[in-house]
Amino acid sequence: MSLARLLAVALVSYACLAGAASATPSVQLHVGFAPDRRDTPTTIELSLQISGPANSILAPVTSLDLRLPAKMGLGSSTLGEATCEPAALADAGLAGCSANARIGFGSASAVVPVGSQLVHENASLDALVGPPAEDRVEVLFYVRALEPVFGALILPSVLEEDAAPYGQSLDTSVPLVEAWPEGPDLALETFSSSLGPKGLTYHREVDGRSIAYAPTGIRIPRLCPAGGYPFGAQLTFADGTHAAVAYHVPCRRG
Repeated sequence: MSLARLLAVALVSYACLAGAASATPSVQLHVGFAPDRRDTPTTIELSLQISGPANSILAPVTSLDLRLPAKMGLGSSTLGEATCEPAALADAGLAGCSANARIGFGSASAVVPVGSQLVHENASLDALVGPPAEDRVEVLFYVRALEPVFGALILPSVLEEDAAPYGQSLDTSVPLVEAWPEGPDLALETFSSSLGPKGLTYHREVDGRSIAYAPTGIRIPRLCPAGGYPFGAQLTFADGTHAAVAYHVPCRRG
C-alpha cells in the first residue's frame, strides 16, 4: 500500500487510535569495540532498540542519554578536529561542515501508527562535533530520513560528567516530529552510531597539499573493570515514563 493511501486511511481512523494507551517499552542496548584490544584506540559501536508488545503504540522518545565508561571520553582521542555550526548543517547538510568534524555514523528508524498498520521510517545518521556549549563538548546527530518520506533533523547532544561506574554521559534532546499535521508523532524505534575513526577520513594542509589521514580513536583502558566496560542508556518518553538499560563489554584476555 502506498504512503498516500496509508495517510488517507489514517485521517479516518486516527481518532480511534488516539485514545489507546501507549505500552511500557522494552529497551535493549548492545556495544562493541572495533578493534577490541586493551590500551588501543578504537571505535565504539552502539545500537539501541525500543519495542513494545505486539500492536502497541510506543510513546515518542524525548531524551536519550548514552553513558560511557570512565577514561573512555572523547577527550582521549583526536576525533572532531573541526566543529560544525548547526545552522550550516541545517542549510547545506554534511556539505556545510568540514569532514574533520565527523566523529561517527549509523542509522535510526521510527514508527508511526497509520490506520490499523505501523509504518516504519528509516534514516541515516551522522555524528559531528558542534560548537562548544558553555565549555562543554556538543555533538550533533544529523538524521536524514530515507523512506517513505525524505527529511532531515538535527539532534543536539551535550557531553556531561557522570557518576561512577560511568565517566561521561552524552545527553541528547529528541524533538517531537508529527508524521502529518495534527497527526501522531514519530516514535524512535532503533538508534545506532559509531564513535571513532572507523570509516572516517580527515584532511590537513601540508606545504599547500591536502593530506588524508585517519583520526585517533577513543583508547580502551589498559585495566578492565570487574564485569566489563560499563555502558548505559537512559530514555525519557513523551508520556512521562522512563527506561534505563545497561550493557557491559566483556574484558578480553591478554
